[in-house]
Amino acid sequence: MHADRDLVKKYRKLLDDYRKLDAEYQRTKRALEIREIEVKSILIQAHELANIDVLTFLPNRRKIIVELQEEVIRATRYGTPLSISILDIDHFKRINDTYGHVTGDETLRTVAARLREHIRHPDVIGRYGGEEFLIVLPNSEAKAAAEQASRLCQRIRSSQIEANNHVLSVTISVGIAQFRVGRENWEGLLHRADTAMYQAKDGGRDQWVVAEG
Repeated sequence: MHADRDLVKKYRKLLDDYRKLDAEYQRTKRALEIREIEVKSILIQAHELANIDVLTFLPNRRKIIVELQEEVIRATRYGTPLSISILDIDHFKRINDTYGHVTGDETLRTVAARLREHIRHPDVIGRYGGEEFLIVLPNSEAKAAAEQASRLCQRIRSSQIEANNHVLSVTISVGIAQFRVGRENWEGLLHRADTAMYQAKDGGRDQWVVAEG
């Protein structure tokens, strides 16, 4: 009987130790799961920050170029049309010099928001650099991109911008190019659109120009 009581005590102690260890294991497991969720959340935020322009909340230059490269690959593979537009805010340096960079930043944010509101899905717009924006138009020929550019020019021209206690009127110049499948890469496409944009500026600004095909 004494031996049986000793065995029961040992069993209960082992069972108690097991329960304590199991509870500690469950707490540790839960803590690790929470930590894993936190790490994933941080990685997602880091990924978003790496792809978003912090001023305009549009895709940044790196992200919009990746979008362009992917669409060029798709257009090449399937023979579908692809066009792009490069937009530049006219006389933006004058805004910064006259009203200051805070007003300039607010102007950029407002223009970016209005451009984003007036492009169709699945077109993608990103901040290309400085006061320039790039729109990628999958499955679109230059004619459709030109029609969109006309609407965007009119929209920006006709709306006033309230920025840092100033009311401003701005315009944009747009260069458009359609991808020449088998004849150029994404860099060549960008170059032609950029050249067309400068032609729009040289022609008086507040207009759009389509690059020669």
